[in-house]
Amino acid sequence: MSLVDIMISQMSTTRSIIEDGGEVVPVWRIATPEGSYLIFTRFDHDKTEQRQRALLLISRFMAWKLATSFVLAAETLLGSETTRAGDEAILVIGVSRNERLGLVQRIEERDPLRLGLPEWLQADQIDEAYPDLLPSKTSEITADEIAELTSIFGKDGEMAAERLS
Repeated sequence: MSLVDIMISQMSTTRSIIEDGGEVVPVWRIATPEGSYLIFTRFDHDKTEQRQRALLLISRFMAWKLATSFVLAAETLLGSETTRAGDEAILVIGVSRNERLGLVQRIEERDPLRLGLPEWLQADQIDEAYPDLLPSKTSEITADEIAELTSIFGKDGEMAAERLS
């Protein structure tokens, strides 16, 4: 399945969750040489330290598993941190070594639910922090870090990684 196909699928799933009145938890689909993983990252969006910790852990997981690409699907506020005016949207980011893609769909109204048309983003509209999450050729993981990551991403861990393939 291509990065674009996965992104469209994740957009559809996220849209269904919102239509059903559910909570959208940021979800990562990470492709590795040993198969794909699905990881939910629940954190308080208003607590920067929680968001930063989740991103650091996801980045270390990708280094550990030698990730080749990922797709992130989340609900977000559009605009810069300081000027957000409540424009809610579904955001899907797809990153590989050769691609940086984004797909956004505005949530125009919640009750009744009304969504804008999905829009593809240009590569320069995607924060540099996303491609930086993929491991570099010089990434190293220590034995102690593997033990910690195994605990965090294991079956009963706080961010249990579900192997898809």
